[in-house]
Amino acid sequence: MELRQVKLRSCFRGDEYGVSSVVFDPQEELLWAATFGGHVTSYLGCGMETYTSVQAHNSDIRQLELTPAGVLSVADSELRYTARTGIHLYTMRDEPQMVGMNCLLYVGNDNLLVGCQSGQLASLDLSSMQITSQMGLEAGVCLLKASEQLVCTADVTGQVYLQAPGSLQVVHKFPAHSAGMCDMDVVGHCLVTCGLTHRYGQLCVDPELTVMDLRMLRPLPPLPAPMPQPMLVRAMPSMPSTALLLSQLGEFQFVDIRGLMTPANMTLHQLQLPPEGAMPCACDVSSSSHCLAFGDSCGLSLSLSLSVLAAPPVAGQVHLWMCGEEAVMNTFAQPSVLPDQPESCPELSWDGSGAPLAAVPLPVCSEPLLSDWPSHNSRFMRRRAPTIDSQLLANRKMHQFVGHARKPAHLRRNQVPYDLQRESRATVPESPMMRETNPLSLIPKPYRQVEIKYSKLGIETFDFAHYNDTKFAGLEIHIPNAYCNSMLQVLYFIEPLRHAFLNHLCSKEFCLACELHFLFLMLDSSTGRSCQGTNFLRAFRTLREASALGLLISRGDEEQKADLGKLIQNWSRFVLQQLHQVSRNREADILFLADQQETQPELPSLDGGESRSSVVERLFGCAVASECVCRCGWSSSRRHTELIFSLTYPPSVGGEEVSFGAFLEASLCRKQKVHAWCDSCSKFTPTTSERSVRRLPLVLSLNCQVEGEDEREFWRQQQTKAAAQGGSWVPHTLTISVAEGGRVSVKEGPDEEGGVVYELSMVVAHVKEGWMEAPGNLVAHIRVSPFYHERKKIPSRFQWYLFNDFAITPASQSSVAQFSLEWLTPCLLIYTQRDFSTQFPHSPLPRLEPSVLLAETHSPRPLQSPTVHTSLSFHELPERGDLVGIDAEFVTLNQGEAEVRSDGTHLTVKPSQLSVARITVVRGKPPQEGYPFIDDYIAHSEQVVDYVTQYSGIKPGDLDAMRSSKHLTTLKAAYLKLLFLLQRGVKFVGHGLKKDFRVINIFVPDHQVLDTVQLFHLPNQRYVSLKFLAWFYLKIHVQDGAHDSAEDAKTALQLYRVYHRLQVQQRLQESLGQLYEAGRKLNWQVPST
Repeated sequence: MELRQVKLRSCFRGDEYGVSSVVFDPQEELLWAATFGGHVTSYLGCGMETYTSVQAHNSDIRQLELTPAGVLSVADSELRYTARTGIHLYTMRDEPQMVGMNCLLYVGNDNLLVGCQSGQLASLDLSSMQITSQMGLEAGVCLLKASEQLVCTADVTGQVYLQAPGSLQVVHKFPAHSAGMCDMDVVGHCLVTCGLTHRYGQLCVDPELTVMDLRMLRPLPPLPAPMPQPMLVRAMPSMPSTALLLSQLGEFQFVDIRGLMTPANMTLHQLQLPPEGAMPCACDVSSSSHCLAFGDSCGLSLSLSLSVLAAPPVAGQVHLWMCGEEAVMNTFAQPSVLPDQPESCPELSWDGSGAPLAAVPLPVCSEPLLSDWPSHNSRFMRRRAPTIDSQLLANRKMHQFVGHARKPAHLRRNQVPYDLQRESRATVPESPMMRETNPLSLIPKPYRQVEIKYSKLGIETFDFAHYNDTKFAGLEIHIPNAYCNSMLQVLYFIEPLRHAFLNHLCSKEFCLACELHFLFLMLDSSTGRSCQGTNFLRAFRTLREASALGLLISRGDEEQKADLGKLIQNWSRFVLQQLHQVSRNREADILFLADQQETQPELPSLDGGESRSSVVERLFGCAVASECVCRCGWSSSRRHTELIFSLTYPPSVGGEEVSFGAFLEASLCRKQKVHAWCDSCSKFTPTTSERSVRRLPLVLSLNCQVEGEDEREFWRQQQTKAAAQGGSWVPHTLTISVAEGGRVSVKEGPDEEGGVVYELSMVVAHVKEGWMEAPGNLVAHIRVSPFYHERKKIPSRFQWYLFNDFAITPASQSSVAQFSLEWLTPCLLIYTQRDFSTQFPHSPLPRLEPSVLLAETHSPRPLQSPTVHTSLSFHELPERGDLVGIDAEFVTLNQGEAEVRSDGTHLTVKPSQLSVARITVVRGKPPQEGYPFIDDYIAHSEQVVDYVTQYSGIKPGDLDAMRSSKHLTTLKAAYLKLLFLLQRGVKFVGHGLKKDFRVINIFVPDHQVLDTVQLFHLPNQRYVSLKFLAWFYLKIHVQDGAHDSAEDAKTALQLYRVYHRLQVQQRLQESLGQLYEAGRKLNWQVPST
């Protein structure tokens, strides 16, 4: 192989910094070079024309790594992702888990390995820029390479670790060099390393190369270097057993690791380095093996071979060498994107007096122009970007980080209006994402309404994770009556209440406590994913009292006119009373294993009655006495329990300052004039009612009752006066004491000797500006305790969070008690006693008893058609890891709403509301594999607007308890069966299970889901239907008529068996390729029988 130096090219500021890394692009005819000054430059083709040039970092660049989307550069504390055209994609700075980043390795599928000087090896997902896993090594990581089966990691002490690509588990470890590593590369099936050693007490370059057989995991005899001081080694892609060696002196030579001598590896080549003591620092070989690249301490050297240029070496130059007359960097290179050429200006014809003066591009005048101001009277300002048109936002489509949309008819091409003041006065444009619009809004971004932007696939493609960087679960907003999401989060984060309802489970069909049990289980299990309160709200809609109190909102005008602040306060009072009634009936908790049922002492009611206490009463209940005194002197007294107190405002809003403590005292010991019955007068007379406190609650819940302008003005005045004194009107700590006679004394701040100390723990507020026609949204500030952080494996601490439906962000303590009445109105303030949760025992959560699965629960009406399933016997109960097939069918309760844009596209305003109608689970073990043991039709009391018979197989009357001939049961009974299987640890096999579990409203961990939609799928390709998969792999026809969930579940189970067999035979990728090829030929239509 004859190599010749052919071209010299200066590197950007190479004389100051030198080159730290050179890499050939594996896809395009590009060479990338990085300097110790943080600059990245790419050169196009063998002509070495500058393609892109970017100042990526402010410090030295350790390594460059190419991906299909761009180039990654790493500095000490910074990782930058840049497109090949130079556009910045992402920068990660000062990541505490990746201190001292040193080297990179792209392993495919958007997965990047990052090695750090601290010894950490982190796996980074480039699509989300999140760390997916990490591990620690004994010393700092300096080099990363990959073979076909292993990841090779070297540390600064000379140790080499051979690791599995997915789990990063260390398979083998061996010492390559005694004093450190210089370089390594995978040559064929061997790993070749060069490094440092100690000789005669001094550090020197090891004259031998270490060779490790990666197939047998055993070392081969060391290979003597044919040159002194070998520092860098690179594999030759076209010659599997040949490597390129480069020494400190600029000498390079080819060596055969098998020890064979050929004319090619007997030739020693010398780089023409500058005479100022420069040394080579980097090298690389192109995929075609035609080109070699070297970087020295003063510049860049690229080796190719054409004609020799006799120019003397100068610091900071590029040396180009090549093999052959028509060398290329890549054999099959993709074309590079070139910049558009600017249009040339037409020539002006000037023929004297007949030519118009306007044809001259510059004005001709004898005096200075108005724009020629002195420099001290002007300054440079960039033009503010105008607001993006609403139609562009509504119709935009995202490709990676670039959004594009069809141009609306009213906009001119390549033009934007310049009248920015006129734009600012215009009406705020509508947008599917209110969070990103309205630059004039006073509402900060974390508080804004986070409406969902629906695609043609509904909610399935919406990225909920974009709005939640925590490990706590948010609640989705697209279901009716989901305005109570903030209070559901509040109830969940009261630990004794959460524990009590997780121990409650009864046989009542619509039980709010049971539905909270199911919802809290989902919030516990989910790690950062959003959940839904669908089943809880379904049970809530069945309560007649909720409808009578106006707590149910229907879609349409009523939803737009709702006063959410008033609604959530009424909802809280009503739901706490309902939960109090339900939770004190302990005989209902009958569905747990007998030896795991929680036993609690029977406590009397706080009001002194004969009824038993409940956990709601023990937490929220405040024993009070109300005394009514008539003008005649007759008086009556009554003791009862208050769960929530309403704040009482003064009759007139004046300018006097009122402390929050005095305001709360007047509200707790309220004194008012009422009309009441007087036994002495025997009629209704004006009486004076006064309330006194007998026992303080553990959780003090306050309804703020800010309903009119007077209340708003009161809050505004008090907050303004408190802010002038440098504080907040609503204190974070209160001390409450009860004197004789029930009088209450409230002091702001902690005073443990003088009473009970309360801390502000939850705040629910209404977000709405005065000009908004929409009802706004409700948010909750919650002070999350260390218990919940430990459950999510987060460092234990107290931390405030802002819960805005499915958007969750950390919040500062100072922002919690500040209410801007222009857009933020307080609804509920919740104070808790210090360490109140320690007064409640914490026992392990019980598990369901097998009877929920073994018992037959269906409507009393006799079945008119034979059942298609047989229940499991006790010895058939599945164990952890067993397979079951599952499928569900749905009906529509409310049709979706959509609007047609001016360009003809459809925009989903609200998706249709689905409800589960049939759940089928089939056995996964012989001898009855594929035979159903659950086939439940779900009875519906709500009106079904569309049975979707073509896809669900459900017909009118199948879900009616009075007419159905099917195995009809309640949703709760079917849900308990799935929950029992989930607790047993079974693996659910099905097709499209993500949507099924979402509508059923159950959270199943990923390791218990085997979805054939994902198993038989290639990246960046369409998803394949169950019907086509069954025809291709099983040679059967399914779903020819209406869908049958039993048939679909059995088919999915058979497909998984095929998938497992292909995996064992290592034919999965080949089979998927054949699947997609057949699908494209048939247009994904199954041939008719």
